[in-house]
Amino acid sequence: MPLRARGSGRRTTWAVLAAMVAAVAIAAPVAAGSPPGFITSKPSMVTPLAPGSTVTPIISVGDTLPSGYMFESIPDGISLWKLRENRLALFVNHETSTVPFPYSRTVQPPPSPEAYQNDFTNSQVSKLRLRTDNAHVLGGSYAIPSSANYQRFCSNFLARRPHGFDRPLFFTNEEATDFVSRTGTAWTFGTPQTEPPSEQAGVVVAMDPTTGDYKTIYGMGRLNHENSVALKGFGQPTLLTTDDTFSTNPASSQLYMYRALNADAVWNDEGHLWAFKSSDPAIDSYYDFTPGSTMSVPGKFVRITDGAARGPQAGLEAESDTKDVFQFVRLEDVAYDRDDPTIIYLADSGRASTDTSNGFASTNGRIWRMALHPEDPTRVLSLSILIDGDTALLKDPTAIHNPDNLETTRNSLLITEDPSSGNQFSQSDPSPAATTARLWMYDIATGVKTVVAKVDQSQDEGPDDVDAAPAGNKGAWETSGIIDASKWFGPGAFLIDVQAHSMWIDKAPGPDETGPTPGTPDGQPDYVYKREGGQLLLLRIPGA
Repeated sequence: MPLRARGSGRRTTWAVLAAMVAAVAIAAPVAAGSPPGFITSKPSMVTPLAPGSTVTPIISVGDTLPSGYMFESIPDGISLWKLRENRLALFVNHETSTVPFPYSRTVQPPPSPEAYQNDFTNSQVSKLRLRTDNAHVLGGSYAIPSSANYQRFCSNFLARRPHGFDRPLFFTNEEATDFVSRTGTAWTFGTPQTEPPSEQAGVVVAMDPTTGDYKTIYGMGRLNHENSVALKGFGQPTLLTTDDTFSTNPASSQLYMYRALNADAVWNDEGHLWAFKSSDPAIDSYYDFTPGSTMSVPGKFVRITDGAARGPQAGLEAESDTKDVFQFVRLEDVAYDRDDPTIIYLADSGRASTDTSNGFASTNGRIWRMALHPEDPTRVLSLSILIDGDTALLKDPTAIHNPDNLETTRNSLLITEDPSSGNQFSQSDPSPAATTARLWMYDIATGVKTVVAKVDQSQDEGPDDVDAAPAGNKGAWETSGIIDASKWFGPGAFLIDVQAHSMWIDKAPGPDETGPTPGTPDGQPDYVYKREGGQLLLLRIPGA
């Protein structure tokens, strides 16, 4: 995210110098004889729709560099690290896991050969080096490798000086509930589902980008983390982290805050966890805001005991319930307003359901707007709905379908979609409403929202698709991580990635973990290893 001055003259000077360096770097020509770099030969998985917009595919899942580095599957969160001599480093999450998903211990053998699926690797974070004149890849490595045994890294964030960090720290997050081993083989059929000896996933991981060291920050809570975003302007590290829960009925997702004195205190896990609570006991849930509601509610963040924060997920959920913490449905990403960082935007993907048992159907999800007190972020001045998808039916093309990742610029909020099954369409559906996942741009000043790009699923069942199953529904692929890259690639430039879930470029039989009687081999694999397609792209949207 671009850095802008706010506060002291020292910060202002630092930001101005950074902007000057970036401007010079963008304009400078590439030195003669500089390496050409790599660019994918695969077609674009995104179709730009805004007038004058363009897209450049950078690297696709399965692409391998001369060094041997391969771009792994399920690319997700993106962070930008540094610029030097027309070079940019970026960190890209891979939301992979060696815990089969979905998986049943009781329904054996699997109901179909590919019913139970597994990734080839544990979660990883790629570090890519790009040229800023043409977005070609100069090198790649894994900053956090599969051997660390983390699972399902979702979004990420790089915190720096404007966020109250006196040294940079990168945060990535497990969206998982599984019990795994952190050494050796992460998961087998016999891995104990208790802690100890196993450890329940769902942690935040911090990495020092200057040294490459990384470690688990247990105090940030054990939950299905989507993202942990550091806020600007509060003088000390203040991170919001969201619960992308798998349990959505009734609403059971929480918004948490982690605060520490400085970057070292975060690294040493000396901070504390807080949870958002409404000040009105009658308004403490997603479902208390009826569709189209213009009401708002104040609140505060209440302290969570360190024991509940550091322990397994059940203890944190129980304490949150005891303290009447506000219940969202399924929180995804967080972004702050670039002109007023006390304004926070929260993506809630909703249930994508027609079930009205909670009072109304949570069809398409929402974007929430939260206003924090400028001097005390634990005081919430208001929580309200900014964009309400629940005023529309499922598959309504005018509604945002299950918002996921967010990014802000000075005038826009960019919103990606991860359509649930209720918002997906058959490949043969001829209706104009039958759309793939889209990228929306919301004009913060006018409130107008526009579709500026959409996923292109034409490669499904193409020459690189080894899966014999029919092509996935329209909407089965998702736009995922997105970040403003205009500082490096010029106005309106964003890096974005696509997760092509129904396009498999590699697969292999998994081991025989269990037979008709659990633990008894039957000679048949219990799940299938698969490598989903995906892509990292440079998208230019004039005026964004």
